[in-house]
Amino acid sequence: MPRLTPLLLLVSALVQAGDLKLSSIFSDHAVLQAGEANVYGKAQPGSTVEVVYGDVKATATAGANGIFKTTLTGLKPTEAGKDLVIKSGAESHIAKDVIVGEVWVGSGQSNMDWTVGASFTAKESVAKPRDNGIRVFFVQRIPATAPVEDVKGSWKIAGPDTVAGFSAAAYYFASTVRAELKQPVGMIVTSIGGTRAEAWGPRGMYDAQPDAKGWQEKEDAAVAARAAKAKADPKTQTAWSNGPHMNWNGMVHPLIGYSFKGAIWYQGESNAGQAVAYKWILGDMIKAWHKAWGREFPFIIVQLPRFMAKKPVAVEDGGWPVIRESMEWIADNVPGAMMSVNIDLGDEKDIHPKDKFQVGDRLAAVALQRVYKSRPDGEAPRVVKSALQGDAWVLTYDRAVVLKGEGKGYAVQGADGKWAYATAKADGAKVTLSAADVKAPKAARYAWANFPEVSVYSAGSDSLPAGPWRSDK
Repeated sequence: MPRLTPLLLLVSALVQAGDLKLSSIFSDHAVLQAGEANVYGKAQPGSTVEVVYGDVKATATAGANGIFKTTLTGLKPTEAGKDLVIKSGAESHIAKDVIVGEVWVGSGQSNMDWTVGASFTAKESVAKPRDNGIRVFFVQRIPATAPVEDVKGSWKIAGPDTVAGFSAAAYYFASTVRAELKQPVGMIVTSIGGTRAEAWGPRGMYDAQPDAKGWQEKEDAAVAARAAKAKADPKTQTAWSNGPHMNWNGMVHPLIGYSFKGAIWYQGESNAGQAVAYKWILGDMIKAWHKAWGREFPFIIVQLPRFMAKKPVAVEDGGWPVIRESMEWIADNVPGAMMSVNIDLGDEKDIHPKDKFQVGDRLAAVALQRVYKSRPDGEAPRVVKSALQGDAWVLTYDRAVVLKGEGKGYAVQGADGKWAYATAKADGAKVTLSAADVKAPKAARYAWANFPEVSVYSAGSDSLPAGPWRSDK
């Protein structure tokens, strides 16, 4: 008899016992995605499964492996909690106080973990009364060496006793979306500090990537080495949070099938040493998520804010400026990907900026413009054209901008290859920059440093910062 994997053995045992089993995400206080929401699980093979939510019903037949899946349709946003009832024969599963709204996933590393209680706006956030329309499911941090079938976690309702422990970026994103759409918002937060993007996608996600030749072999070797070490040292865990694909296995794969609108992503600090490769590291991860769910959903990236102030220089090469550029490239080239700009935020000495309200609010602004189309603007101003005119560079943004702080942050490159600070003047959507001692500059850049000076903002009431830019890509 062929050897069964632990997961198959578990599935087999559940099916043989005839148990009705659903993911822990279908639990009390859950938020179902408005419109259509999948409900799935396991039951006796061949049995009929009935799903009831208020006056909305759906049925499914469990397959030979016991798996069933059906979809509740016509779900309208509501804060009035109802029972979600799943029945199969004499068995039933009931999740109480389930509501309907907009569901988003929040993932990444420590800055997605960063709590409301550790943020600048903690006091006023915790003081707010209970809000039945904001709920968060926090996935427990349990990586795995192979895909598992369920996560551990529970839904929490926003209130004075819970908000301090919520992911700040996720909570403030949800708060802004809720306030504008007047609908409930549910967040599924799955994140671990210090992790690389490779840990959050499935094995094989780079198979079609020419630049990843030998990558999978190196990852497999690292996993094998860890397993060998564990045999000699029982304290060594074979599953670890930065293990290749292990957070996917334990903290994302079990969520496949749950209906949500999109995802927000705050990560990249741990991949800054591979700033150029991040285009396909994160890009292929996003594509893998889309493939797993069978659709191209919105995936909004937090472009990294400022960090690591050094001796003032006109520009810095490599590291954070380049990974910010890779994030912009992903937003422009990967279906569903979008980006919020945060170059005016950050702390020169702390990789965890505490102004998470603005981070969440700007993520929401992108969603409200691009996904919900409730705002005319939401994305940061972008340079759409640039040209050298005499001794000056003329940049054209996609909308009118204003310069703050004396137009600092711009630099031009002379014929000798050296960079010099430039002065800038704005006129509507055009910004003209030059340096007195640089004739016919070869290139121009803006905010191109780990911790740059910034000055360019949209002229509208949203006052969003323009992102880093360079002519010499």
